[in-house]
Amino acid sequence: MINKLKEMYKISGYNKKFIILFIIIIGTAILKLISIPYITRQIIDISIPSGNIRSLIIWGCFYIIVLLISCYFVLKHCNIRRILERLIQRDLREKVFNKIGQVKMKFFDENDTGVILQFLQNDVKEAGKLFANVIVEMYLMGLIRFSIVAIFLIFIDVKISLIILSIYLIGYCVTLLFNRTTINIINKIRKINMEIYSKINEGVQGFLTIKILNIIDKKENELKKLLQEYSIMENKLEKTVSEYNNIFSFIVSLCLVVIIYYGGIKVVQGFMAYVEIMLLIEYSQSLKSNFNWFIKHLTNFNKSFVAFSKILEFLNLDNIEKLEEGNTLQGINMIEFSEVYFSYTGYEKNIEDFSFTLKKGEKMALVGRTGSGKTTIANLLCRFYEPVGGKIKINGNDYLNYSISSLRNKIGYVMQEVCIFPNTIIDNIKYVNKDITEDKIYNIFKKLKLHDKIIELKDGYNTDIFNNPDILSTGEKQMINFARVMAIDYDVVILDEVTSALSYEYEILVSNAIKEIIKDKISIIIAHRLSTIKDCNKILIMKNGKIIEQGSNEELMKKQGEYYELVNT
Repeated sequence: MINKLKEMYKISGYNKKFIILFIIIIGTAILKLISIPYITRQIIDISIPSGNIRSLIIWGCFYIIVLLISCYFVLKHCNIRRILERLIQRDLREKVFNKIGQVKMKFFDENDTGVILQFLQNDVKEAGKLFANVIVEMYLMGLIRFSIVAIFLIFIDVKISLIILSIYLIGYCVTLLFNRTTINIINKIRKINMEIYSKINEGVQGFLTIKILNIIDKKENELKKLLQEYSIMENKLEKTVSEYNNIFSFIVSLCLVVIIYYGGIKVVQGFMAYVEIMLLIEYSQSLKSNFNWFIKHLTNFNKSFVAFSKILEFLNLDNIEKLEEGNTLQGINMIEFSEVYFSYTGYEKNIEDFSFTLKKGEKMALVGRTGSGKTTIANLLCRFYEPVGGKIKINGNDYLNYSISSLRNKIGYVMQEVCIFPNTIIDNIKYVNKDITEDKIYNIFKKLKLHDKIIELKDGYNTDIFNNPDILSTGEKQMINFARVMAIDYDVVILDEVTSALSYEYEILVSNAIKEIIKDKISIIIAHRLSTIKDCNKILIMKNGKIIEQGSNEELMKKQGEYYELVNT
């Protein structure tokens, strides 16, 4: 645990701020714990018995001054801690978000949205508290105060102090035994919370489907069940914490018995003054307060430590894409798949013995039923995944020799899902090419037959289409995707089911746009609707990850095989 805490502290950063915080807290604790008992003793033992009003007023003023100084520094370190917490949370969220952009697609295959949201929301929030609040309050402030009080106790009476400290040590050990149960419960709560996030995301992303299928009640009941489980585990956590709090309180209550018994004997025998027995009781209560402070934050420590551990585990993943590793790809003139084999799971074949060659200016279509492996071919070419067997070559060389970054910079990929970024139409194009001129953007949309519609809008190209999603139809929004591809001179263009969700009217519009996009490019078109692929040089018919037919439209129609059946159905 110590080594992991060191690593967490290193990742948290802000060493100077923590040092300042450390100095302020120690200074405040020493000032308060040394001066206030001393002033109290002067007032009770000297000023009051002697009836010295002037001395009483002076020491009273000192008491007030010490309290004011203490309050100022308490407010100061509370403010520093809040700032540190927010800074650490911000930095961790940025690190997690950047890591999400680096991990390979396999991570997303193995983890759903709930895991990612848990990292970015709850885990980051809890982890940010670990050093800025929990460690500072639980260990730094608690142990400093405890140590100072323990020293004062020993100065008053060694024997009584050692007995009291032993009792507190026993109570602490009992607390640690219960703490193992607490950590297990927190892990279960975290797991349930991830499932809740997934259900909420599913409800938001798929709300139309849920409404159409009329399964709102079913989805509500699923979420309600998870929330009930969450509530049960939270109650169990509170019950466990309450149990070891009560046991601890019972154990340390024996300290008062020890003080009264042994202190009373010494007072009677004349070896101890009344003020010393009062200070023993006061310091003992202070010890209890500090230990209660420690136990109170133990659950918070567990939550923060578990959350930070998960973040640390994620940040240390070596399953990342090394985007800049390899040679820089200057351009793509030829793509070759040679007996490529791939499996998502390691045992089920998704692509098998897949071969083709594409040269500049050629158009290839991938046709097949859902699950035949069409999109997998595109994913392999973009190196979202890498082949298990066989070779993928670019310009005659193994594409693994080129950097992922330079490879993807040469490939324009338009997916079936329409993706609109904040905020305006201009912004959506400049996301991919910040240097593109507005005149060039106008020309692109003229080619896509959408310019006239855009200039009729109130704000034209500065129309906010992110926060006003109904301004453009689905087909017109697809034109935004196409325009982004045309804004950069890609060597390869992949179009993945871009017409499958469109009406016949917009399918014609998109089909005309496709001709503009793929002009003089290496083109790979994945389609269910066959009207968009008739002009392709090569059409590959896929089934279960294999090529079962290939040729031009005319050649395949003459064969009257699988392609012929697809066209006629």
